[in-house]
Amino acid sequence: MPGFKAHGPRILLVLLFVLAACFLSSAFFPREAAGAGDSAEAFMSATFGLSSARTQKRMEKSGAVASDFVREGRLTMKGTFEFRSAVFVFGFHAKNGLNHKAVYIASSGNAEEDRALYDALREAYNVRFGKTNERPATNARTKNRIMLQSNWKPDKYTIIALSCNTGATNRFPGDSPGARPIHLIYNFTKWTK
Repeated sequence: MPGFKAHGPRILLVLLFVLAACFLSSAFFPREAAGAGDSAEAFMSATFGLSSARTQKRMEKSGAVASDFVREGRLTMKGTFEFRSAVFVFGFHAKNGLNHKAVYIASSGNAEEDRALYDALREAYNVRFGKTNERPATNARTKNRIMLQSNWKPDKYTIIALSCNTGATNRFPGDSPGARPIHLIYNFTKWTK
């Protein structure tokens, strides 16, 4: 390849420069480069049957902190999901480990942004588990409030529920999971307490 011989040293120099730039950016900004500090991936990859200690460690590595240690088969943690404040709740079967996980995502303060995140999550689940209808449901925690909800059943034991409480999207909620507008809940029904 005559073209490579003529420009080979220059191409190698450019490649070395690009590699050096990538190395330096990851060295100076490791958390941002690796996506650390967001617990979405750790939450999503926490498999049913995982012990409470391993679940907690996995979430802590992603930047979440325990706000209530395992008590009566439940662990609550605070962190971020898609870089929004989130409360994570995990439930454990006494012998078989993780059988419930939920994330309650805080409002951005902008109803359109909240709805866009909910719609993106809903579309991703429709693509992965098959299209399902969105339906209005009453909010058990707040009277006269309607939330939008979609449910998927990827296998005979797993139920996934995604909901958006449009009444909570216009304000910044506190730590209460119910006051957060977007809820994503996984239940594994093979093991009951």
